[in-house]
Amino acid sequence: MLATNTYLASQDIFDGKRQAVRDLYNVLVDGLDKLGPVQEIKKAISISFENRRPFATVLIRNRSIKLVLRTQHRIDSQRILSVDRIDNKSFDHTILLDSKNEIDDELMKWLGEAYHSSK
Repeated sequence: MLATNTYLASQDIFDGKRQAVRDLYNVLVDGLDKLGPVQEIKKAISISFENRRPFATVLIRNRSIKLVLRTQHRIDSQRILSVDRIDNKSFDHTILLDSKNEIDDELMKWLGEAYHSSK
């Protein structure tokens, strides 16, 4: 189960968002739980997931979730909206999630790589 560290406990990042977005987030969290110990850190406009270091961040939109995951290699896929090189060893990949079906084996493989590289 995720350990939660909330910086802004008084503000719910899901206020005003559709229930489907909260449900989508819950499916993502269920998948992350299977990777191992994960800390969930809620901030003003995003939620970060950390192992020892951050490996993924979500930005909650009205109808979707923007997921940014950090890996040690560039992922080539049409699902990736953008890739930013962070340093010689890290890449941030941005993916838009609109439905629960998009949280599939391929995405969980990428999240697993990000999780294990954040140790």
